[in-house]
Amino acid sequence: MRALLRGRVSKSLMVMLLAMLMVVPSTISSIGGANASAATNHSKSKVTVATGSIVCQKVTGTITLSPPDRKGGTKPETMVWTIHASACTTSTSNASHVKSGGLTAVVHEATNACGALVGSQAVHATFTWSPKSVHSTAGTFSGFTFLQNKAGEEGFTLPNTRGTASVTGSFAGKNHGSLSRVTVYTNLTIARFRTVCESKAGLTGYKIISGTAKFS
Repeated sequence: MRALLRGRVSKSLMVMLLAMLMVVPSTISSIGGANASAATNHSKSKVTVATGSIVCQKVTGTITLSPPDRKGGTKPETMVWTIHASACTTSTSNASHVKSGGLTAVVHEATNACGALVGSQAVHATFTWSPKSVHSTAGTFSGFTFLQNKAGEEGFTLPNTRGTASVTGSFAGKNHGSLSRVTVYTNLTIARFRTVCESKAGLTGYKIISGTAKFS
């Protein structure tokens, strides 16, 4: 009888040990997975919506035209603005370490005729910042206005004269970005613009050589 009981007890212990061996690896795996997940989440940078305002004193980039501007052009045209801003400083902001940023904006015009930009349309652009932990700035401008610098080089300012600006995301200031403005100058004078635009190849684009960007 005792031998029989010892046999049953031994079998019970074996069953318990086998069960524990089956459960323990699963438990360890679960703990390891949880730790790995926590480490992954911790490694992700927290994205901060920057408060206050920012001014970038150096703006460069390109503007491409597709199809090219031509004398008497009648085709719809797409302008792509690619802008890089640097030498940036923030004011009353929780993100004082932002030093640069950039944007890509697309503007559609009715025709690719030389001078067709006189009636500007609204511009929607998203400015991304460096470091990436700072949330982007989405700006909407009612239009843009032509202007010249002292060297006679053509440029644009957003928004247009008596136009409006608004911002969501970072650097919206206290007025939803109503004081925001982007001003750029190109490598073309009016005379050079006319000469290239009326040439056989037309004007495929031009460079942005200077400017400023402010979001507030």
